Amino acid sequence: MTDLRRHVPPLVLRWDDEAPGASWREIDGTLVFADVSGFTALTERLTRRGRVGAEEIVETLNRVFGPMLRLSAARGGEMLKFGGDALLFLFRGPGHADHACDAAVEMRRTLRDAAALPTSVGRLSLSMSVGVHSGPVHLFLVGSPTRELFVLGPAASATAAAEQAAEAGEVVVTPATAARLAPGSTRVRADGALVLRRRVAHTVPAVSAGTPPVPAARLGGLFPRSLGEYLDPGPPEPEHRLATIAFVRLSGTDRVFDDEGPAHLAGLLDTTVTAVEAALAVEGVTLLATDLDADGGKFFLGSGVPVAGEDDEGRMLRALRRIATSDLPLPVQLGVNRGHVFAAEVGIPERAAYSAMGDTTNTAARITSKAPAGGVFAHPGVLEHSRSLFATASVGPYAMKGKAVPMHLLAVGEETGSQDLRRSARLPFLGRDTELAEAVRMLTEAAAGAGGVLTVEGATGSGKTRLVREATALAPPAERLLLHAEPYGVSSSYRVLRDPLRTLLGVTRDTPERMGAAVLDTLGRVAPELLPMAPLLADVVQVDVPPTVEASRIDPAYQPDRVADVVVTLLDRLVPGPLTVQVEDAHWADGASVALLGRVAGAAATRPWAVVVVRRDAPGGFAPEGGTVLTLGPLPPATVEQLVIAATREHPLRPHEVSLLARRAAGNPLFVEEVTETIRGGGALDTLPESVQAAMAAQIDRLTPPLRQVLRHASVLGRSFRREIIAATLAADGTAFDGTVFDALHAFLEPDGPDRLRFRNSLVRDTAYEGLSFRVRSRVHQTAGEVLERMSSDLDADSPTLALHFDRAGDHARTWRYAQVAGAVARRSFANADAADHLVRALSVSPRLPDVTDRARADLWTGVGELRELAGMFEESLDAYRRGARLVRDDLRAHAALLARQAIVLLRTGRPTAALRVVGRARSVLRGAGEAGAATLVRLDNLTARVRIEQERPGEALRWAERAAERAREVGDRETLVRALILLDSIEISMGVPGLGARHLEALGICVEEEWRPLEETVRGNLGTIAYYAGRWTEAAEWYASARRVALEVGKDFGAAETGVNLAELLINQGRLDEAEVILDDALRVLRASGALSFLAQGEIQLARLHLTRADHDAADALAADVAATLLSLGKPTTALEASLVQADAMIREGHPVQALEVIDAAEHAARAEAAASVPRTCHQRSRALLALGRFAEAGELAETGLVAAREQDLPYDEALLLRVLSRVRRHEGDLDGSDQAWARAESRLASLGARASAPGDAAQAPG
Repeated sequence: MTDLRRHVPPLVLRWDDEAPGASWREIDGTLVFADVSGFTALTERLTRRGRVGAEEIVETLNRVFGPMLRLSAARGGEMLKFGGDALLFLFRGPGHADHACDAAVEMRRTLRDAAALPTSVGRLSLSMSVGVHSGPVHLFLVGSPTRELFVLGPAASATAAAEQAAEAGEVVVTPATAARLAPGSTRVRADGALVLRRRVAHTVPAVSAGTPPVPAARLGGLFPRSLGEYLDPGPPEPEHRLATIAFVRLSGTDRVFDDEGPAHLAGLLDTTVTAVEAALAVEGVTLLATDLDADGGKFFLGSGVPVAGEDDEGRMLRALRRIATSDLPLPVQLGVNRGHVFAAEVGIPERAAYSAMGDTTNTAARITSKAPAGGVFAHPGVLEHSRSLFATASVGPYAMKGKAVPMHLLAVGEETGSQDLRRSARLPFLGRDTELAEAVRMLTEAAAGAGGVLTVEGATGSGKTRLVREATALAPPAERLLLHAEPYGVSSSYRVLRDPLRTLLGVTRDTPERMGAAVLDTLGRVAPELLPMAPLLADVVQVDVPPTVEASRIDPAYQPDRVADVVVTLLDRLVPGPLTVQVEDAHWADGASVALLGRVAGAAATRPWAVVVVRRDAPGGFAPEGGTVLTLGPLPPATVEQLVIAATREHPLRPHEVSLLARRAAGNPLFVEEVTETIRGGGALDTLPESVQAAMAAQIDRLTPPLRQVLRHASVLGRSFRREIIAATLAADGTAFDGTVFDALHAFLEPDGPDRLRFRNSLVRDTAYEGLSFRVRSRVHQTAGEVLERMSSDLDADSPTLALHFDRAGDHARTWRYAQVAGAVARRSFANADAADHLVRALSVSPRLPDVTDRARADLWTGVGELRELAGMFEESLDAYRRGARLVRDDLRAHAALLARQAIVLLRTGRPTAALRVVGRARSVLRGAGEAGAATLVRLDNLTARVRIEQERPGEALRWAERAAERAREVGDRETLVRALILLDSIEISMGVPGLGARHLEALGICVEEEWRPLEETVRGNLGTIAYYAGRWTEAAEWYASARRVALEVGKDFGAAETGVNLAELLINQGRLDEAEVILDDALRVLRASGALSFLAQGEIQLARLHLTRADHDAADALAADVAATLLSLGKPTTALEASLVQADAMIREGHPVQALEVIDAAEHAARAEAAASVPRTCHQRSRALLALGRFAEAGELAETGLVAAREQDLPYDEALLLRVLSRVRRHEGDLDGSDQAWARAESRLASLGARASAPGDAAQAPG
């Protein structure tokens, strides 16, 4: 059966045949209330597994309750209510008590069988307690337009009490039921409860009467219309949805039944249910179900499920407030929550219930239980996301089952207005220069008296409101009237204008009468001639004023025009100067507001008014003709990347992550803002923000269920896919994809070349995919993978897609194969992060493949480590090497090699001591390897040299590097030889040895010959540094540029950043500050994301120098001090000295030379004798400080000392700076010729370097 009858008890379907016109019935029968204990705990454990757990809840429910439904139906039982972990059955007909008891016994046995089945959190640990009562059962079918079934009265209460008395595994019957059973069928428990003795059924199952045919009109009145439209085509595919869930609990029915009788109770129920349904209908909220509850019942409400709409939270809150403020005859409690739910049918084809399950629903029920009678309690997240504002009061905290921390709630009062959910301008405004200029022009002309209309159209999140905000800030000042149309307001006349006009009139929220008096007061002061028309204005602002003869005489056909005349005149009087009327979300404006706003737009032409209309490019609402129309499309990818970088400046992303996020954003700035906000809060990069998800889901849910299914299946194929693949994939599920279907989905899909289709908006694709259940995803991925594999003409090129499909389908063998191919393809393209991800995918399935060896896994982990290291993902790289090492403990050489790789990463992240410990472990491992470990020992020697460099012990480093180079030549290890040659030059640079570079040129030749591109980048960058210190700055810039180019080509973002810091230093010295800032900003972002603190410190030293050069001395001082402290904590006092010299420079410029000398003294003491290469720079800053103190002789002596060191080390730039200081000393000493000669020599040196006229670190002016 695939019609709605599966959702309605047969008793209800036959009601009008058996009891025409009755709102209540008394039926002789037996009620069985079965409650499965342990299911709530299981549900909470599965809920902690997220969406996968939610799906398993439904599978478990079907596995447990499906057989129960069949057993009860076979004995004539009807499921009246499904309450998540409880079922209520009614048995009628001959022998109904025996059949009911036998069904209870059989259900108990079935539960034991189901409990033996495993789940992802262990075996089911379930038991069932059952209560049974026989006799007159009172049923109520009430409400309009949908009649809802309630089971109330003495029978319902007795059944519930019997279940409460039953212990786990027991069936407790009431005396009324026991009287209908054979003698000896029960035993009396110590507390007097009657426990059923049966272990097996005593009767033969009856033949089920089946489901009766029902006229469509009758069926339509037995099921909520909106839910029925969704379910009528057949059981929907289970979905993950973002929803707002509420419960309305009614109580007091027992007293009414006892005191007034069932007929009176039926009337009260009918009034209550009808009022609830009316409130829901106004707001478009779905009644998902009604259920029994102690002394009453409850309504289960959903907004966003089964379909999403605009402002699901606001609509639910308004509906609840309508219910709470209605004059209901029975008391109600109301509670609401929002979050992710899993929506699905539970049951069997003949009898099912649709529900929205998960922690969101459970918490909503618990919130409801805390609310007082007539009160609405809400989770704060509901109010946060609602477009409507409500008066609230904080209540709680309340302890909640399943929650570790007590929960604060909000008591929700009356609606107070609208709120702008758009975030503040946290991102820079980029990519809309043309549109901004046009908007400013229009607003400027309007303010000058020309008037006009500006319409800004675009998709959700395209930046429409932000554009208007920026334009308004740049245009001449004007009074602003901000109007917000809202989705629910389409059916409410003048809803757009009500609150803004109240504010303009000075009306504060009060009783309608008092607000009306305030309107009359304002009219009397500013426009007394409008007082006869006050009732027309009162209709707009929704207040009460006395009727007038003049207003009552207006023909209704002309009333809208007269209303517009009043509003335009009122605006003239209240705002005599420039006015901007801004209409947000104008596509939702109601008809009356549209007509009035049209008149205001027409009036603007002769006034200094600008009417600014912000709307989606969609039908409906206020869309004025004429004026200026700006349509905002997606932002260019480069602009989106700039936004991502700006949004993550405090917590930078790696370059490949920036690119990934920019691609996902598809030009949508809202997505960038929402995702980066999530990341700032600790969320994952692949998160789909709830605000974006809700907006996209509302678009998808406007499709019919079959088209929605096609779109969701297409989302499995990715953003772009081949036509033949989607057609074949859908065909495997029995669905056609032809021109008709494509035309129907034209708003979502577009051609991508002659043979492909693509989603117009990647966010729609992501939302459609997120909504699929994992079971459906898995099936469609498997089908898509097999179709693509069969049709592919290039399996290597399609390997990334194939690996993804088969991975998500659980096809481990194919995932293993194609993921490795995909990794190799990506590696050849230097897409290092992507390549690593592919290999990790292969590794994730390898434990399920018995033929894959540990050595094969170790090789893959090694590859992952290498690729992540190249991408600057050092912690992830270290983890990969560690995983690989654990797999090859028995292979001594391989184990030691992976330890060596770990040590390299530790060095790069500023942990030399830890690196040395790992090197020591590797040496220990190799003691048993013999000659086989000789080559690895050479690499360890080289690593030891690198450790000593990081520890700033150059003498020891030099000895280890020389040994490594010699032994590398002996064993023919050219890669280690290259690294040793690099180290030897680097060490001697730090020791101030001049004339270096030959070793690096040899290393470069080897790299080029072997095509070791990543290593080549390192050599080129170091050759730039050698040329820089030697004063060959043009050559240095060329080496740096070539190093950065190679680094970017091979995906070595970290290497490009390192070289960028060096190039920025050179540019700062040359006075090319803007160029330096761009390069340095990009480099620092990458270095921060990598977590390599020592390298980051080098970049921040240059940033401090940049501040210094721009005369921002305070910033330079503070940053340099922080960097020096960081470097000292890392055990790098020599590099810390360089930072301290920048700090001292800032202090000298600020007029604090004594403090500068103190900083230098402390830094030199920490660096000790290892700072020989820093002597010229130390002498330079000391001599400047002494010069400022008037200690000229000491300054001159230090300058001379520094000059000797600079010449010995061949450091022409430092020599020039010291000559400048010496020139000033000589002038103070009266040696004018010596001063001029020193100055001329300094300028000559600087000119040969291309350095700026006033270099950082020297504020001296030319003598004379």
